Amino acid sequence: MSGDARARRLLRLDAAYCAGAGALAIALYAPLSRLFEAPQAVFFLVGSAAIAWALVLLRLARAQTWRFSAGAVAAANLVGAAAIAAIAPFAPALAGRLLLVAVAAEVGAFAVGQLAALRR
Repeated sequence: MSGDARARRLLRLDAAYCAGAGALAIALYAPLSRLFEAPQAVFFLVGSAAIAWALVLLRLARAQTWRFSAGAVAAANLVGAAAIAAIAPFAPALAGRLLLVAVAAEVGAFAVGQLAALRR
């Protein structure tokens, strides 16, 4: 598979992941707010931001400048994964820490895939 096709596919997959995660954050706001001891509004905002980002990713997947798009998203994913991993130790419950580490690993995996597509 060419780098172009792979990058576009990864951007679409990343969009689906973000939309799903955002929908889950909104749907599960009550248990998440208890798990993280945070206001419920936080999970509405995080979920809404993830869904908005998913829409941006879909648009970038269609852009002519796929190399720039994949590179920018890979950079954003690297920063996001590092930020999520950095806050994970501060979650009040073990389950919350594990959830954040898992999300950081998933976001990091998207970055690695997108960087690999750029090499093709």
